[in-house]
Amino acid sequence: MNIKMIKERASQIQNMNRTQYMRILLMIVLLELIPNIFNIGEDILSRLLYLVMSIAFLTVSHGYIVSSLKMVRNQSQSLKDDDAFVGFKRFKELFSTYILINIFMMAVLFIVAYILLVIIGVFLSQSLQGISGEMLLTGNYAYILSYILKHSPQTLSMFVLCYFVLLIILFFVSSYLFAAPYLLERFHMKNLKAMKASFSLMKGHIFEYFKLYLSFFGWIFLMVIIQSIIAELLSFLPVLGSLIAAIIAGVISVYSYLPRFHLAQAIFFEELAYHRYEQTNTYNGDEQYV
Repeated sequence: MNIKMIKERASQIQNMNRTQYMRILLMIVLLELIPNIFNIGEDILSRLLYLVMSIAFLTVSHGYIVSSLKMVRNQSQSLKDDDAFVGFKRFKELFSTYILINIFMMAVLFIVAYILLVIIGVFLSQSLQGISGEMLLTGNYAYILSYILKHSPQTLSMFVLCYFVLLIILFFVSSYLFAAPYLLERFHMKNLKAMKASFSLMKGHIFEYFKLYLSFFGWIFLMVIIQSIIAELLSFLPVLGSLIAAIIAGVISVYSYLPRFHLAQAIFFEELAYHRYEQTNTYNGDEQYV
């Protein structure tokens, strides 16, 4: 699969009904930020409210799928503002698939993080042998950290290595599930069926998807830096400052790389789906060539 050609085609497609498409993306970006408004405290009630809002907005991202597929499948004239709210309008239909994907990812995160923490614990236990129990109980973590760095610098390297290993594994697993929302939209596959089909569809194409994602990494990293800088400048506004920073970064994303990013992903899926489900009709049972 030619990633360069996919990006070039995405650049061409984004000029079709560009204004409407960008307006839809902007609305979805803003909708996704709403749960963060409720992330205002460390108490149980605040955390519970944030969790409820996050679940309620879980399917909002499906608007990206619907609008991008319309663009890629030459249906750009059928784009409408309602496409930004499809996650709410079809919540009952979409929720079970999205929650299963998230539960699966959280389970993977928990298992991998636990294994890595055990490994880190072994290194830490060796590093802390020279520190008295009294010092550990005092909570002088600055001293403890300086001691570890001085006497066991490899422990810091282990922390960094484990962190990157965790990110790589999560990206690897999420890549296998990349196609599930598209399969839900295009072929009405749901829940475990969509997840299994996504795993099957992505076999042999993970590296290609990685190259596609990596080609946008510069933009994504830049948006993270911009958001972090703005949030730091507005740190005197505890919650509002972070929200304003996220909004500004989101708007910049929509007017820079985000349309091409979602279109490129939709094209990537369509090329895979064509060879699997349209050139050979396998999604309804036995394989039949069409």
